[in-house]
Amino acid sequence: MTDDKGIASIKVAAGKRTYFIDAKKTKEGATYLKLSESKRLDNGEYERHQIMIFEEDINNIVEALRKILPHFKTYKKPETKSKMEQIKEKFSNAYKPWTEEDDLKLTELFCEGKKAKELSEIFQRNVGAINSRIEKLELK
Repeated sequence: MTDDKGIASIKVAAGKRTYFIDAKKTKEGATYLKLSESKRLDNGEYERHQIMIFEEDINNIVEALRKILPHFKTYKKPETKSKMEQIKEKFSNAYKPWTEEDDLKLTELFCEGKKAKELSEIFQRNVGAINSRIEKLELK
């Protein structure tokens, strides 16, 4: 497999060991993951080990890692944001109470013919919140 093209590479230094995680493509176009360990020996030489995982196997390997990693005490589970936090990041006014001023402005803009998507951007709320408020104000 000479002439392999590197797509992406990450180096992880860990004391006398260095790990390389590379995404590569063969000259035939097959994508694979190459995991390498390079360990510096006391005599200054290096001992190297490699594993190649081809694209068709990658999902099974990732799933196996997800299952096995929680058994390690030092493993930190990636933080996942709640649906509410994700929406608040996208829409700054999400889940905030509507003010009287907001209702008046929404009524005015809706009567001018503005669509829910455009109102969503103006009010920094998702389209569902806009439609719900329009319904509550009996504008439809």
